[in-house]
Amino acid sequence: MNLEVGLQQAKSERARAAICDATIAALAEVGYAETSLNRVASMADFSKGAVQHHFPTKEDLIAATLDTLLLRTVQSRIAEPKSVEDALLEAWQRFINTPAYRALMEVLNAARTDAALRQRISSDLVDWGKKLDQQSLARYQSVSGNAEDVVMLLNMTRSFMRGLLIQEQYGVTAATTLNYVRKWIELIAPLLKLSEQSVSR
Repeated sequence: MNLEVGLQQAKSERARAAICDATIAALAEVGYAETSLNRVASMADFSKGAVQHHFPTKEDLIAATLDTLLLRTVQSRIAEPKSVEDALLEAWQRFINTPAYRALMEVLNAARTDAALRQRISSDLVDWGKKLDQQSLARYQSVSGNAEDVVMLLNMTRSFMRGLLIQEQYGVTAATTLNYVRKWIELIAPLLKLSEQSVSR
C-alpha cells in the first residue's frame, strides 16, 4: 500500500512539474494575461480538468509556478568564475536573459496591479530577495570593505538587467542590449571582488 501511495505521489509531482514548465513557457511566449488554464493544458498535453485537479485556479497555478522559478534562481550556480566581470556577465547570460526569467518578470509585473496575487506571493518574494542577498555576500566582497555595498551593487545590477528585458519590446537589438550589460559591468566591477570562497571552489 505504501509503495502504491509513493508511486501515485511521484506521478502527481511529475504532472505538477510538467504543468509548471508549460506555464513558464506560456508566460514567456504570450504573457501573463494570455496564460490561461486552457492554454497551459494544451501546451502540457493535459486536459483542463487534469490541470485543475492540481491547480484549481489560475492564481494557484501562477503561485506554484513562481515557487518553481524562484527555487531555480537560488539553486543555480556559476561554476568557478575567473573574475567579477565573468561572474556578472554569466549571471546575465545564464539566468536573466532567459525565457524562465521573462516568465518571472511577467508574474512580478502582474502582481503590481493584481492585489490578490500580490498578497499571495509577497512573502515568497521577500524570502527570495533575502536569499539572493545571501548569495551576493557569499560570492562577492566590496573593495570598500562594506558588506552593504555588495548587496546594494548586486541589487542595482539585477534591477538594471531586468529593465533591459523590458526594453526589448521597443526594438532594442540583442547586440545593443549586450553592449549595455558590458558597459554596466565595466562601471561596477572595480567596486567588487570575488570572495576567497568563490575563487577557491
